[in-house]
Amino acid sequence: LAVKHQTITNGLKYSLATGNWGDQKKSMSSKAGVSQVLNRYTYASTLSHLRRCNTPLGREGKIAKPRQLHNTHRGMVCP
Repeated sequence: LAVKHQTITNGLKYSLATGNWGDQKKSMSSKAGVSQVLNRYTYASTLSHLRRCNTPLGREGKIAKPRQLHNTHRGMVCP
């Protein structure tokens, strides 16, 4: 199975530019907002942007387990 390198390159460029990952022609199967442009306004904003994590939970959810960090970290993640 041979895939043209240009197909992969164009797909990666599109995904990184728009933040929409998946097939360009099938928008129903793509995930939106996966990538973001890195903020480099200040050193603090860059660090804040790099430390963000996206959890697919609602803010009203009271489930504690997904917010608990790995045992090598401290505390819990607040959305």
